[in-house]
Amino acid sequence: MPIIAPGKMSMQSSINAAFVRAKDEGAKDGASPDAIISQLSSDIAGAVDAYVTSITVTITANGLFAGANTGGPVVGPVISAGSS
Repeated sequence: MPIIAPGKMSMQSSINAAFVRAKDEGAKDGASPDAIISQLSSDIAGAVDAYVTSITVTITANGLFAGANTGGPVVGPVISAGSS
């Protein structure tokens, strides 16, 4: 099952920027650790969400179907391919 995730580099860049921002904010006088942690977690969640929603998964499923018509039961292969 191939997985295509074109956003990996973008996610890495976004997470890196989030850490740099947290470091810079933490270096300021009167910095609020709680606010920095909250912003960092929000930035990382956004980067991961953007990455996960950019993934394309392609699958191929094979199986059998059984049905009926006026001449008797019908059995045959089912071959399906799709992506999401």
